Amino acid sequence: MPSSRAKRGAATKRLDLFAKLRVLLRAPVDPERMLRSVTSLVAVEIGQYCIADIVDRRGALRRLEIEHADPSRRARLRVACEDAVFEPGGRVARLVASGGSEVVGRVTEGAKARALADIRLLDGDRVRSYMAAAVPGNGAAMAVLSVVVTSGTRRYDDADLECLVAIAEWTGLGLENAIRREAQAHATTERVTVPPSSQVMGGEEAQTGVRRTNPLRERERVSR
Repeated sequence: MPSSRAKRGAATKRLDLFAKLRVLLRAPVDPERMLRSVTSLVAVEIGQYCIADIVDRRGALRRLEIEHADPSRRARLRVACEDAVFEPGGRVARLVASGGSEVVGRVTEGAKARALADIRLLDGDRVRSYMAAAVPGNGAAMAVLSVVVTSGTRRYDDADLECLVAIAEWTGLGLENAIRREAQAHATTERVTVPPSSQVMGGEEAQTGVRRTNPLRERERVSR
């Protein structure tokens, strides 16, 4: 059993994590950039790897990001991100459909092959512990956050999953706000149109509504 001091340390670390998360979710950025930032934070604070899968505008699954706690690995992970393949009945599709979460404290080779086949990491890294949570928003799951341990002795448990679910819920609220800001900005841009008079008149003409003619050009037009 963890000591009281260890529990206080874990609680303090969690408060610090959510303070950092709050800053990311209030940033005036687009939804995908926001989710990438959350993925990076979770990789550093909770797991060695964090994977973000999203539901795109067509309803298809897409691997948006794979982050590692070690920044030097990120460039190589972009290739692994692009190579992701989703099975119709796979874990990501299932979590999106149910809006749920799951944790596997100790992942065996058999479990990896059966249930976690879509998780492809850097060469030599093997999934030892895993958890995932759907990111809710607008009445449906918008994304799935998956966290993986590949080395060391740490194994995820129900308390870790509870923390990840809370992160996913906060992230869903942040994404909803980001989507709303985008929609409002788009609507504002559409409303800003050039007045018809200013399209064919100069500055003074647009203000007075009186069109000034060039006598020389009028004379040429009449003579023709």
